[in-house]
Amino acid sequence: MAQARRIKRKPARKPKKSRPRRNLPWGLMLVVLICGIVLGLLIDGSRDGDTGFGAGLKALWETHRPVQSEDEDIAELIENKSSEKEYEFYELLRDIEKVMPDDLPDAQPERPTDNLDYYLQAASFREYADAEELRAKLALRGFKSVTQMRDVEGKGTFYRVRLGPYPDKRKARTAKNKLQKIGMRPFIYSVEK
Repeated sequence: MAQARRIKRKPARKPKKSRPRRNLPWGLMLVVLICGIVLGLLIDGSRDGDTGFGAGLKALWETHRPVQSEDEDIAELIENKSSEKEYEFYELLRDIEKVMPDDLPDAQPERPTDNLDYYLQAASFREYADAEELRAKLALRGFKSVTQMRDVEGKGTFYRVRLGPYPDKRKARTAKNKLQKIGMRPFIYSVEK
């Protein structure tokens, strides 16, 4: 019998080694494209002015005003527009309010003060807008204040910016010291309840 002949097969060609092809996913390419567009708009907006899309980015690049300049603004407002020097507070309301001097000792009072409230007067202005401007600046610093209108005979209307009531003199003095650090000249007064 005839023998079957074996056929040798040629070995299969090995594919050439080539660099693997790396495709970026479409989602990643889309995210990179959107980030580039937004960054371009931010940079372009920072050059246009305060109303552009990147105005906040421009504000980050610029140097910030130190907190001390805000203190100077408050001190300047009080110095230029306050009528505290002209106000005859001591003479007008001496029967119900008493001005507390700065150098009082912290000793216990002889008479009970349960019937007294302590207030601070930060400043007095002739214009209501000036008083409200000071109140706004104090609010940004965490102080709650009120504006009171007072008609002074022969001098006109004054708008006083006041803080309080404080339950005791020590708390009023603490608030006064904080206000003095930002350039104000407040004074403490007490009122019977």
